[in-house]
Amino acid sequence: MIKRITILPALMLAMICFASSSSCAQSKNLKLVFIRHAEKPADGDNLSCTGLNRALKLPAILKAKFGLPDRVYVPALHLGKSTPRARMFQTISPFAIKYNLTINSTFEEEDTKDIAEDLAGRKGTILVVWEHNEMKAILKALGLKVKDLQWPDNDYDTIWVVTFKNDKPVLTVDKEGIKPVAACSF
Repeated sequence: MIKRITILPALMLAMICFASSSSCAQSKNLKLVFIRHAEKPADGDNLSCTGLNRALKLPAILKAKFGLPDRVYVPALHLGKSTPRARMFQTISPFAIKYNLTINSTFEEEDTKDIAEDLAGRKGTILVVWEHNEMKAILKALGLKVKDLQWPDNDYDTIWVVTFKNDKPVLTVDKEGIKPVAACSF
């Protein structure tokens, strides 16, 4: 009888976790770090020289602020005649190369609910390099109130950090603090 009583609460907790996987996952140690792609030229799909210079400085900044992430996400690249989503991949490539990190490009840029669900089921530190106009929808899908949240088009330096306290998402805003030069050094 005693064994049955102690097993029952554990069994009930397991059932609740399976029924609501995102809230159980969020109670784990989870930190989501969101950055946008680096600077872009007026026309084209790639980074500008300024953006490349930012990308080359990111490894030191990100490692100092957050350590090495357990996972890195960028939108699916859609390789073909053009690569409109290459900037996110280019931005994080120096970091991934330096520290031998795998880049997950499974999700479409607009699949904000799916990536939010995937992120909520993870633990550790996760770096998300995304299109800034879609990040608000990801945060909303994670349960944040985002009505007045804006990421200006000319802001390449902001970092959004989402942690969870009592299973509720908490957003803090940080800065990379990078002032990249405009000229390419090659």
